[in-house]
Amino acid sequence: MTRPTLDQQQQAMDRLDLARSAYDAKHYDKALGHIRRAVELDPNNVNARVLQARVYLKQNRPNLAMSALNAHDRAAPEMADVPEVSMLRAEALAGSGFDRIAKGQLQKLAAQLPDDVRPYRMLSGLYLKLNQFNDAIGSLRDVVRLSPSDQASTRLLSELLQERDPQEGLDLLLAGRADTQEPGVLLRAARQCRELDRLRDADELYETLLKIRPDDVGVLVESGGLADEMGEDVTAIRRLEKALAMPGDHTADTLIALGRVHTHAGRFEMAAMSYWKAGRLSPHEGLAWAGLAVSARACGRGRLAERVLGVLNRCTASRQRQQYLASCWQHAAAALAIENGLSDEPPDHPGQTTFQTLLKQAAHTLADVSYDYPQRADAHYHLAVCHHFLDDPTEANVHNDLALAINPRYQAALRLAEQIEDHLEYAG
Repeated sequence: MTRPTLDQQQQAMDRLDLARSAYDAKHYDKALGHIRRAVELDPNNVNARVLQARVYLKQNRPNLAMSALNAHDRAAPEMADVPEVSMLRAEALAGSGFDRIAKGQLQKLAAQLPDDVRPYRMLSGLYLKLNQFNDAIGSLRDVVRLSPSDQASTRLLSELLQERDPQEGLDLLLAGRADTQEPGVLLRAARQCRELDRLRDADELYETLLKIRPDDVGVLVESGGLADEMGEDVTAIRRLEKALAMPGDHTADTLIALGRVHTHAGRFEMAAMSYWKAGRLSPHEGLAWAGLAVSARACGRGRLAERVLGVLNRCTASRQRQQYLASCWQHAAAALAIENGLSDEPPDHPGQTTFQTLLKQAAHTLADVSYDYPQRADAHYHLAVCHHFLDDPTEANVHNDLALAINPRYQAALRLAEQIEDHLEYAG
């Protein structure tokens, strides 16, 4: 092959400059035209072949990229393993379906260039493609270590860690919270906090979200339910009623959530009204009719409860109906215990009342819940209620104090603390 003259080499360099400008402007076809002319002028120009491979990869033509890299290696075999060329070759191999060969190439590059984020970033994508999630987590850890501002990799790592180490995944999201107001990140972190029983952290995240998106119905309903879990009755009602004031197909679900808040507080007539409205809006929503039946029974409206049960029977199967009713009775249990317990007199005969039996069963269930979810104020509070009316003030105080330690503004727990104290004074 005739060696190009200096003038031809100079013209090839000029063409490459034009090709790079076109490449940077994402005019890939124009860039290829300049590269072809540069190769005609100087067939052994290795820079032209590298740029040609880059353009083909941008055009999703990995086979042609491999051809360009092979031409590069023939022209300069001593440069076949330089990092830039090796990374392009790994990308072309992965794009052509040679994933395992590409993986070996990238692993070698990562070992050679431990402070270069590019091999780790490509490896993480390749591991995900191969469903090798543990290896993907390892590579993403390196990406986040080398590039802390890479929020996309941080979010992806957090998502992959949800099952293996959810606490670490959550900490990753929260670590960047001060630098971001991205609502999607905040919502994901709030939900993960809630799943991990970090309710106070979850509530703070929802508050931040509501400052950014004050009219987001989904956030209002979710945060309203969380406030109810935490015993923040006023906050729960405020958020849910604000959601109800907005149009959309969320109304029935929001009314059910509001009915649950009123149920927890013992406002059974208001709960019944919320459930009734939900049932009217969504006639086949069994949970609304189950809530109305339980609320009606709690109000002493037996006839209404029977009629509602008839509606519930028509729109649900037997097992589903049982689940709905059991759930609604569970939500009503603490408020009913307080209401009944205030007027419950010790029996005149040996043995325990049906009410005491139910309380013991409820206490057993709630003890399991509070053990599994030690940061749930409502579980400790409801357990304290059961112990209070089982005449066990020591246990009642322990769990009520735990509820107040988690949420010092828990109004129902504050009232119960006074009742326990009055009971102890009266007994003394």
